Amino acid sequence: MDKIYDLLDELEDLLDSCKNVPFSNRVSVNKEEVFEIISEIRMNIPNEVKQAQRIADNCDKIINDANNKAKDIIRQAEEKCEKLISDHEITKSAREEAVSISEEAKATAREMRLAAVEYTDNILAKTEQAMRETLDEFLKQTRITEDYIEREINIIYNNRQELRGN
Repeated sequence: MDKIYDLLDELEDLLDSCKNVPFSNRVSVNKEEVFEIISEIRMNIPNEVKQAQRIADNCDKIINDANNKAKDIIRQAEEKCEKLISDHEITKSAREEAVSISEEAKATAREMRLAAVEYTDNILAKTEQAMRETLDEFLKQTRITEDYIEREINIIYNNRQELRGN
């Protein structure tokens, strides 16, 4: 994040050092230098975005793994149930246990899914906040630069008026 602030400072310094375009509120900038700084800013922001994307991708994997684990648990419960069919009481007990295991597996899968979604949401929220702060800082620096340039233009205008005797 410090690198982004350094690059914003560099962009601000570049704008401060630009020459004014005569008779306008504009400055002449080296387009290549500005694009180079913007490119460096972009190279420094995506690390958090890439991390958020990996987390989102991992969320799907975690959910799939939880579903597969739940299916395995259900399959194991069904196999166990079939082994116990020989006796009626054992069969009744096995069915109850299979239902219990199945419900437990579904609850575990649901909890794992919710935990994965919550974890991913937290990471994405942090990433979103970091990007919002970066944007806010960039906009703040831009406003400061605009204010500075506007003051300089007003000074030049007033000097010209004084020079003409108005």
